[in-house]
Amino acid sequence: MKTEGSPEQLEMAFERDSRLASRLREGRFQILIEINSPPLAQPFDSALALGATMASRLAREDDVAAIAVTDRLRAEECHDPVKTAGVLMEASGKPILLHISGKGTDDERARQLLASARSRGIRSILALTGDRSDLHPLRKGIAGPGHYEAGYFESLDILRLAAGRQDGFFHAGAGVNPFKYNPADQYLQYGKMVRKIASGAEFIVTHAGWDMKKLQELQWFLAMRQISHPVIARVLLLSMEDIRTLEHMVFPGVYVPREFTAVLQRESDISATQSLAAQLPRIGLQAAGCRLLGYSGVQVAGIRDPQTLEMVLTRIRESLATYTSYDHWLDSWQEYHGDLSFAPVPNAYYVFRGLLASGSPFPDAASVRLTGRDLPRASGLDRLRGYLLPHLLSDRVPGFLSNVYRAVFRGGDGTSGERLRQCFYLDHRRCPKRLVYGACGGSTPEGLCEFGQRPCFFHRVIALASARHALDRLEEPVAHE
Repeated sequence: MKTEGSPEQLEMAFERDSRLASRLREGRFQILIEINSPPLAQPFDSALALGATMASRLAREDDVAAIAVTDRLRAEECHDPVKTAGVLMEASGKPILLHISGKGTDDERARQLLASARSRGIRSILALTGDRSDLHPLRKGIAGPGHYEAGYFESLDILRLAAGRQDGFFHAGAGVNPFKYNPADQYLQYGKMVRKIASGAEFIVTHAGWDMKKLQELQWFLAMRQISHPVIARVLLLSMEDIRTLEHMVFPGVYVPREFTAVLQRESDISATQSLAAQLPRIGLQAAGCRLLGYSGVQVAGIRDPQTLEMVLTRIRESLATYTSYDHWLDSWQEYHGDLSFAPVPNAYYVFRGLLASGSPFPDAASVRLTGRDLPRASGLDRLRGYLLPHLLSDRVPGFLSNVYRAVFRGGDGTSGERLRQCFYLDHRRCPKRLVYGACGGSTPEGLCEFGQRPCFFHRVIALASARHALDRLEEPVAHE
């Protein structure tokens, strides 16, 4: 009997886990099932029992390409995602797409997770910065949220660690949130996505959402930029508890418009069975639509038991077999939802005109029309700061001036000149997560930070970049180790 970590076992795991990368390269539409790492408050074995049962069922599902294992989803204190992945991989024989969250993570934890994944032969990872930690103190008033010592390790830093290995072991992906409804947020997301790809991301996974216009918009943007990386759309099955609290709870980066919330709540008035029966056609239509829009697959989140898993897979298969024509699918999607709008705000912004129109899902490049792009205007103070600080911090300036700046503006926190440069010399500590390489996906549809009522810090960054005609700097790759 081989022990864990023996060369023979590692070689077998390597071959097994590489199948996801191979299938994505082949261009076949994939189904991935998302299973969460259980919370630390629950014993590992009992908390993962249903997940392990679902994984066993998936062993015979040839059209399920992989199991996506989340890390610190919703709550930070969760069991080791690599340990979770090992159990599910053993039960299913499926490759694992291991999520690595930057929430409460530092360089050491990221390295440990990558080393542990490697030791188990897990090659495919998804680098994520993560949403607001439930352990991050929230202060009200002018001071804003309190400092969170554990911090947030950026997805681009996780990619840097994974892609920096010379043997190319990891098949690394990154996230994007296409469900943004103002120009600043949307271009921040797309710019950071391009930066992630330039930094080594080999595939993209979207946030969850129901607005198919936005999913088509992302494909058109990628085509416009001549980017052919595989993209997987995350689709979400909501529980009764989720639906009942939608008006009082926000899933960061997952927008449920008020009108759609009312539909979901009407669908679930009687029972969980009624709610599931109403959601199944929608998930099937989403999956079929994603394939016709050019996505490489769907990652289905929110399945909590084997019976629901069977019903979801059956519905997706039926929809994929039924909808092989874009116009047929579009008619069915619109008929199912009537006049329902999935935009969560009035005057929602879309990058292109003519989305979800009949005809071809991929119009000729010459026929694509961009809408207006009114980015924020940089304040005079930000412009002055961005002009002066590069000179004040240069080697040509007397040391006492640099020291004055360090004392007044940075408080001795050790912020490097490179971090300042990335943010056009704005203080990145104004972002509650202290991000440097770009915005997270958690801002509200109005462009407010997920921590409160302030605009996203990176609105100021993109305003300065636009004023300097330097938007391309927001797409610069992060150097590998």
